[in-house]
Amino acid sequence: MCLIVHKPKEARIPEDLVAAALAFNTDGWGLMGIAPDQSLIIERHAFSDFGEIRQVLARHRDAELVLHLRRRTRGAADRENTHPLAIAPGLHLMHNGTLPLYSRVAGRSDSWHFVNDLLRPLHLRHPGLISDPDFLRLLELSMKADNKAVLLDSHLNRIVILNRAHGAEFEGLWLSNTRWLDRRVLPLSHTPQTQLSTQDIERLHFG
Repeated sequence: MCLIVHKPKEARIPEDLVAAALAFNTDGWGLMGIAPDQSLIIERHAFSDFGEIRQVLARHRDAELVLHLRRRTRGAADRENTHPLAIAPGLHLMHNGTLPLYSRVAGRSDSWHFVNDLLRPLHLRHPGLISDPDFLRLLELSMKADNKAVLLDSHLNRIVILNRAHGAEFEGLWLSNTRWLDRRVLPLSHTPQTQLSTQDIERLHFG
């Protein structure tokens, strides 16, 4: 189901938060943000490596950032399905959850189809629509609570979180969910979703 972390300029992402997330979300990671000089920051990696994530976060410690750690549910575990996904130059999306979309292209995720089959065509037909506050409110109302999305518009120097109220606040950060944070690594006192541990996953049996 993935985890999205929004970091304002003044906040820091603790290493134990990254470690707790990587206990479950190992199918690639990405980063998007706006640097202090207003330049665009984009990172996409098919393989999740704690040391690499820590180095990149340290390099951009003074930027507003959004980190996406992927847990594959639909689509292959590859760079094409890694977030952020580009809607247009300077306009990117990160998504957490599952959308009931037809899988037109085998191996591509629901998030990929959301961008390529809906958001990008809308942007091409109606430039500026994806950044319109009224459209974003309508999009948010159409999403279930377990779906969150973050849009970055570098032209407007703006990051917008959809379904923010259904996430969690933690040490100045916003988390898209708390379920996929290993409670053995980072136990949280207030969680909108019950935290799992790797022990819980090991006890699950499917058949």
